[in-house]
Amino acid sequence: MTKAQSVKRGIHSLALLSALVLAGCSSTDPNMNLPAAVKTAGSADQITKSAHKANAQTGPEVLMSAGQNNGSYNNMRRALVRSELPAKNGIQLAEWVNFFPYDYPQTQGRIPFSAVSEMANTPWNPNTRLLRVAIKADDAQTSERRAANLVVFVGADGSDLSLIKLSLTRLVNQLTAQDSLAIITTAGDNGVLLAPTYGSSKDKMLSAIDNLKSGKANKDTDRLSQAYSLAKEHYLTDGINRVILAGNSNFSAGFKDIAEAQNFFANQQNSGVSLTALGFTATQFTPSSLAEIADEGNGVYSYIDNQRDADKIWSEQLRSTQTPVAKDFSMKVEFNPSYVKAYRLLGYQAPATDNESANKGIVVTGQTLTALYEVIPAGDAGNWAGQEFGPIYTPSNSSYLSKTKEMAMVHLRYHKPTAQGDSQRIELPVPASRMNTPLKDSSQDFRFAAAVAAFAQQLKDGGVTTGNFTLNDTLKLANEGQGSDKFELRGEFIQLVKNAQEALPKASPVKGKEDK
Repeated sequence: MTKAQSVKRGIHSLALLSALVLAGCSSTDPNMNLPAAVKTAGSADQITKSAHKANAQTGPEVLMSAGQNNGSYNNMRRALVRSELPAKNGIQLAEWVNFFPYDYPQTQGRIPFSAVSEMANTPWNPNTRLLRVAIKADDAQTSERRAANLVVFVGADGSDLSLIKLSLTRLVNQLTAQDSLAIITTAGDNGVLLAPTYGSSKDKMLSAIDNLKSGKANKDTDRLSQAYSLAKEHYLTDGINRVILAGNSNFSAGFKDIAEAQNFFANQQNSGVSLTALGFTATQFTPSSLAEIADEGNGVYSYIDNQRDADKIWSEQLRSTQTPVAKDFSMKVEFNPSYVKAYRLLGYQAPATDNESANKGIVVTGQTLTALYEVIPAGDAGNWAGQEFGPIYTPSNSSYLSKTKEMAMVHLRYHKPTAQGDSQRIELPVPASRMNTPLKDSSQDFRFAAAVAAFAQQLKDGGVTTGNFTLNDTLKLANEGQGSDKFELRGEFIQLVKNAQEALPKASPVKGKEDK
């Protein structure tokens, strides 16, 4: 694997930084020292992996799996922080929309998913409607956060250690006395930098983090085995048990190829220990060695570029057990031709073959998915040729769709984690009455997700799909949907839209008027 180039961030005193973080404050703008935008693998015409599976009779099936990726959004942020426009072939609308946390409902009863829909007039086209379908896997939450048993394996060779140290310091800030943390590194003869230590000893944890140094071991896979062994030795029956890989995006954890990774994780399948892979100092955001490892280990993968990313990721990692709740999950929306003339699924592309899936298909606790559909109401006389709107098929006799009451039916299919045979089914009707909902009556989450989708389209196709909707309109919509903004990510997005407005040429049809 190619080593990622280390990017120095000029943090002169980690001890001082740690103290500031533990005190709950930060000394700098979290985006001040972001690295430059990374190279985008592939081309604009290349079909991306893990989006939807084509089905000529019922439309696309959106696939949901643990390997969701935030690389495209982070890359856009890296570019716009420098007032540079992101590469169009790297813009992934679905990834951008799913980058943000939303207020999803909890599951009810024994069903491992909650599913909700919302619809209103499309912000960029009053003649169409925008449908948002949101899926959330069971959080398996208790009244208090479960104790965590965490083992972090740091790929210290060619990584941005200053950012890894910052991120781990943010993690320590969230640990309680009931949590334990161990750190293993690729550097040094032993590898164990911090033996399992309880959260009451934060000074010991911070000292170990401060002592992280660059280096390369001969057998990284032995140290990954060591990480899993430590996690198993301190296993918490009712807690969170996790191995976390932290390194540059090309960190391979010692695996020579995918087959070796498959063999390793096959032996960990029943360990009860979940996997998280975190990429720092990405040189290109797809494909990525760490992402492939997370894929093979049925784990989750994310990039961390700054302290906001770290706060969001660690909050997610400490909230959910990441216990598998389903496999082979898919979602499709069946539209009613009595109400819908045509539709387009925003931001998802079909894989190379119908048999290709996003990854192993394992869905873990706490996962979410948001899909947006732009629909043309039945009877519309507009010319929609060339805008990727798909036809609507007449429902079959076995359809759950009511031809007189519902404009669409959301179909969820999945297997229980260890089950074989027929899949489980969940049906979510979308009442036709929702097609008359004004945008102003939609939720803040709906408007913010729509603003992100509009922005991705504006940068990717220069207004072809969003018409006269300018960045001024996107800013207004995003501000209306900002809400409480726990991690300040929505506020950051609003600033990035302003940066894009400055970076676009005056002749751009989506630019709008800049504030003076």
